[in-house]
Amino acid sequence: MPKIICKYYSTVYGIIKKHEEAFDAPAGATVEAVLDMLIQKYGARLEEHLYSEGTICGNYYKTAAVYVNKKRIQWLQDFPEGIKTKVKDGDVLSLGLIMGGG
Repeated sequence: MPKIICKYYSTVYGIIKKHEEAFDAPAGATVEAVLDMLIQKYGARLEEHLYSEGTICGNYYKTAAVYVNKKRIQWLQDFPEGIKTKVKDGDVLSLGLIMGGG
């Protein structure tokens, strides 16, 4: 079972009320499975802050606001399987809107 760390930011932190937690993910678990486990643990309200969904040019989309090891899950060059990417021991998932700037 891979040991992973989830870090929480912005509105996700507001729901979970902690900055991070570590846990063992089931063998073969995907990023999507970890998100589903967190939604079950913390409630359906969390799902609203983990996913964005809508339509572009009539096509439905649903995407997760998650970074894996500081890389955005939507970057296909890093994660061609998207949220179906399997988590590995030591992975850090950052969840929520991460803002930067100056």
